[in-house]
Amino acid sequence: MKFLRFLIVLCLLIANTALAAEFPTQVKTSEGLVQGIYDANYSIVKWFGIPYAQPAVGAKRWALPQQAEKYDSVKDCSMPAPANLQTAGSKVLGQEGVLTLDIYRPDTKEENLPVLVFIHGGNNQTSNSRLWMGDKFAKEANAVYVSVQYRLGLLGFNNLPVLANGNALNDSGNCGLIDQVVALDWIKANIGRFGGDAGNITVSGFSAGGRDVMAMLISPLLKDKFDKAISFSGGLTVADFDKSQKIIAENLAPLVVEDGICADEKAAADWLMQNNSVVRDYLMNLPGERLAPVMAGALIRMDSFPHLYGDGKVLPKEGFATDKFNSVPLLMLASSDEFTSFLARDQYFKNRLDKVLVDKLTTDEFVFANKYGSKFYGYFNGQESAEDIYANYKAPMYVCQFDFGHNPEVVGKEYAVKTGATHGIFLPFLTDQPYPYTKNTNVFSKPGPQELSKIFMASLASFIRTGDPNNALLKDKWLVWMPQNHAEMVFDADLNKAKVYANRNTTTYDSILAELEADNSLDDEHKDYIIKNVLNGRWFSAGLDEKYQN
Repeated sequence: MKFLRFLIVLCLLIANTALAAEFPTQVKTSEGLVQGIYDANYSIVKWFGIPYAQPAVGAKRWALPQQAEKYDSVKDCSMPAPANLQTAGSKVLGQEGVLTLDIYRPDTKEENLPVLVFIHGGNNQTSNSRLWMGDKFAKEANAVYVSVQYRLGLLGFNNLPVLANGNALNDSGNCGLIDQVVALDWIKANIGRFGGDAGNITVSGFSAGGRDVMAMLISPLLKDKFDKAISFSGGLTVADFDKSQKIIAENLAPLVVEDGICADEKAAADWLMQNNSVVRDYLMNLPGERLAPVMAGALIRMDSFPHLYGDGKVLPKEGFATDKFNSVPLLMLASSDEFTSFLARDQYFKNRLDKVLVDKLTTDEFVFANKYGSKFYGYFNGQESAEDIYANYKAPMYVCQFDFGHNPEVVGKEYAVKTGATHGIFLPFLTDQPYPYTKNTNVFSKPGPQELSKIFMASLASFIRTGDPNNALLKDKWLVWMPQNHAEMVFDADLNKAKVYANRNTTTYDSILAELEADNSLDDEHKDYIIKNVLNGRWFSAGLDEKYQN
């Protein structure tokens, strides 16, 4: 009996080995051997936590990323690396200076596969490389998928004068973006060993990651480092360098007062703006757990956490008004209810969400704020970005809008009102991992959404191969965006069938402002409050703030 059990176990081991025999789980990188794992559920091979640079800790805090150290023994990359230091509610999570990446690829012998690099979102303050796990994408798109971790919050973006050391790049304060540059260098040098094509790299990102990708299009550091770009709910944001220094100093000032260095916050902010060894030593020795909560939860307000500084070296001072772009085929995505996830966390609504659809005034306020916040934000993430850069952009641009989740007849009234086609709604169509958007609903598993997933996946797979998202599953042709057509592809579905179609979007910022001004669904008092306290100060609200003197 024992011998029989031994034979059964041996046969299972041999069978599993055979299953994983197509592509080796052990790969030699420029630093040494990395050991990944075979995933039989998707028939892929994956590696977690591969260092692309040394940990940015100790004297390396706020320094340029240093080349990853070589290792003689095989590095175990079977388990995810810790997230970078960040806050989640009242808790501080993760570790400081984690510069790693994850790689997924199909378990085949095929080489020279297209490469999709993903920069995670989280306002450049939170999240990690597992925001979008690439199992399903690597398998169905037949591509190599890479997800990058970079420094977050003030540990990733801090341009106080004392942190400058005479190196033009380091003086920018854009450490988190420079981390991404170094990650792309590592990928270009090593991805061929994982079966990827170093000459066909698409850089992509969601939310803050999408804005980072758009920033890459104007950074001289990124010239010739990627071949295509995808911005999922990104948009154009560059922070004023000098203003950012003052905001950071003001927000760090309470720590200085708390530590007894200055008597009040005004004096502390002035002290932090000095460039001397005492200030530097103080910042270098501050525990990361105290730095991470500073300016946490900015909720798409640049003044609440300035980053992506226009320093004139890493990013042009004039931002996207530049005439010099790293022009590559570009795909931009927006959703029709982009603002719901930010409303749910806004101070005005976060403790009253249970009253939405119960109390009429709360419901009317929420619907009003979401309607116009989403119109402005969706426009900002897609059509407006295309308009702003078109004159100087020398490659095809494509725009798409996700409407799925917006229709109460498909997802139910509560989901449609409180969540809708929210920020990140595209993610459940590219991965099987659970998301807040899929909680308490099974609609994503119905035939219509499943067909939508196949069409969206095929569109991205075509784009990363050719720079053109058109494919055999699309009934309408996806047109290149031009001022004459304002073209976009709309992605939607009912429970039984996908609804994907070409559209000409005629929205303008002024038309949204006019619609908001004429809207009488709230009385003047509550309407004015939402405009001045909920919609104000966001990425998208410069015109709104000017009109209403917010």
